[in-house]
Amino acid sequence: MGAFSTGRFAKGLLAFVATFVAAVLAVGAPNARADEYQPGYPKLGQDSELVYGHDLYRDGALGTQLLTVHTDDRGGRILAYCIELDVHSNWGGELQQTDFSAFPGSNEFAKNPQVRSKVSWIIHRSYPQTGVAQVAAAAGVPGLTEREAITATQAAIWHLTDNFAFNGLHSWEEPRHDTASERAQRVKKLYDYLLGPANAGLPESSGPSVEVTAPKAPGTSGELVGPIRLTATQQTVALATLPYPLVDAQGNEVDLSAVPTGTDLFLKVPADAPAGKADITASLTGDTHTSHLLVARSGRWQTLIIAKTKQVTVTARGEVSWAPAKAPSPSPSPSPSPSPSPSPTPSASTPTPGPGIPAKKPGLPRTGS
Repeated sequence: MGAFSTGRFAKGLLAFVATFVAAVLAVGAPNARADEYQPGYPKLGQDSELVYGHDLYRDGALGTQLLTVHTDDRGGRILAYCIELDVHSNWGGELQQTDFSAFPGSNEFAKNPQVRSKVSWIIHRSYPQTGVAQVAAAAGVPGLTEREAITATQAAIWHLTDNFAFNGLHSWEEPRHDTASERAQRVKKLYDYLLGPANAGLPESSGPSVEVTAPKAPGTSGELVGPIRLTATQQTVALATLPYPLVDAQGNEVDLSAVPTGTDLFLKVPADAPAGKADITASLTGDTHTSHLLVARSGRWQTLIIAKTKQVTVTARGEVSWAPAKAPSPSPSPSPSPSPSPSPTPSASTPTPGPGIPAKKPGLPRTGS
């Protein structure tokens, strides 16, 4: 049955839980490199180290709890959920960290990639990887407690992996299952949230990414050089200093500390700039989310799941270049117009009789007297 099915709850445990969880979150979860563990670790804690939620109702009491995993001999420890409803735990047994593909079980976690993705989302977005106040705010569950968060989270995981159906909390009073108390209603509301539309799934490993796309062909001085396009997992990224202003398509200057992604941008190169180039270096800081399984080193025992979140900065580079603007060709000088040749002066000649003036007829030669 699960990791440990019991209705026991030690007095004063709740105060211990708050201190314990704070210490665990400060330690963080190990990553996939086995050599980061000392020989003999990680190791499952004892059942006395369980951090309890409330009992669910499943034809009786079904305990929910976080299991303690020791990571070294110096007191390092993390908390884990189980992902198999009806498999026992090997208290004090050695574990090994694996990825999802090495899951030894046969439930829906083994069969359905969507189940793996949704379980991964739950362990990152719920308690203890996310503080209970943040979980309560995201789910809209005012008054949520650590024990209620543990209960709802484990129930949601079992629903995905083993088709467990939430039917209230176990009660020692008839009708044995409590759905009406404020506590039960808060658990149900968080359970519904973790399985609802907000759970879009999370890959086994994910983190921030950024990409710079720039044209290979050079631009021209005096024009907008680009387009430069940034693609990232966030809406804005930071760019390193540039030699000229970065502007949008309308010519508005862009703040290099918050450059928008998914839009065309340009370098405003002045007209008198010589040939040159500029490195476009984009950086983005965000969280990496990694999920791991912890399986028994020997024998077939309960499989645990842990989450790790670490802040990292990623960078990407591109380049734009430009050539100087071509000098305008000089206007051709106008060709001189040839001087007109003088018209020849007509020579004097016998006037031609005009109209109406009869021509003089030649007379006969005069003879005698």
